[in-house]
Amino acid sequence: MKEMKTTIFKGIILSLSVLGLSLSAKAEDHVNENSNVSTKKVLVIGLDNVNSNYFPQSMITEETGIPTDSISYTYNKIITNNIIQSNKDKDYTFVSPVGSTEINEIIDDIQLKGEEEESYIDLSTLDNGEYHRLIDAANADYVLFLNQHYLKWQEKPLRTLFHFVSYSLYDKNQKEITKGNNYFTCMNLEKADKLSKASRKSSSKIASTVIKSIKK
Repeated sequence: MKEMKTTIFKGIILSLSVLGLSLSAKAEDHVNENSNVSTKKVLVIGLDNVNSNYFPQSMITEETGIPTDSISYTYNKIITNNIIQSNKDKDYTFVSPVGSTEINEIIDDIQLKGEEEESYIDLSTLDNGEYHRLIDAANADYVLFLNQHYLKWQEKPLRTLFHFVSYSLYDKNQKEITKGNNYFTCMNLEKADKLSKASRKSSSKIASTVIKSIKK
């Protein structure tokens, strides 16, 4: 009789444990579902955009080893990856684009206005349907454009190379939310790995500024 009671008791405990695990799993799934729904996706797009007041692209290639036709791609990829990796806010996610005709079409049609490091995109002439196709294809809530990577060489008081990264943030309705630029410095033109390290802090500031602007 005692053994039967013990067996029944163990069975009840086991059943409760299984039920608890099941409820816990369902609750976790529910939380994950909710977090996925509430997470805002920011698509990061870099333009064909490396310019300088001093360095021609041939010199950039010579000093860095980056092929001339890959300079903009390499610089944009470095900044984009740093933005993605620096973000710690679980309510937001930054994503790099997967090659598509929508992105190529938009890049070809975007105009850049301004001078030197103060250059920003103008989407006023961009077709709304074209922009919305991009948003829908990426399932994004916002688009962060890396407008320009401007290499500004300064001789005095110290020989310094300023890397200005200009950016603009737009929402689903093609409305500008914020724009600005951030910079980091190097002594010379750097290869891709060193450029990645040098730009981490600056890229992190861009990510945090974008998130703060969305939250306002």
